[in-house]
Amino acid sequence: MLILGEKSLSVLVKWILDLVFLGGLAITITLPYGLRWYLNTLHSTSSENYSFMLGFLYFTGIVCLALVNEIRKIFKTLNRRNPFMMDNVKSLNRVGWACFIIAAAYILKIFFYNSVLTTIITMIFIIAGLFSIVLAEVFRQAIEVKEENDLTI
Repeated sequence: MLILGEKSLSVLVKWILDLVFLGGLAITITLPYGLRWYLNTLHSTSSENYSFMLGFLYFTGIVCLALVNEIRKIFKTLNRRNPFMMDNVKSLNRVGWACFIIAAAYILKIFFYNSVLTTIITMIFIIAGLFSIVLAEVFRQAIEVKEENDLTI
């Protein structure tokens, strides 16, 4: 099975990311209704939780949409078999910072509505942010090596 290029695993992942992006967009648009239904039907909480949760979910949802969009951009270059470009370094850095922003939002949530899952998600996003920043630096160095090799005949 091919990993990169047309008719490969990276094309399948890009297609799945497109669906995730569209699904996330639909969830973000319908969030007030879905959250109200969830709180009234499945979880009996007061309306003060609704305002906090709605704001929290909108904020983190929009940042997640931006994060998924950056990953989609990276997979476009993978499908073209050209991953070592500065646009990917910038996208990986943006992914890292988006992860840190989401982690900060979840740290704030710990003070208001803590749960084990909130703590786990916070740690996951911190690790993902660090991984993305390190991977961006690896890509930057690979680009430098590639440019040196392109200049050498």
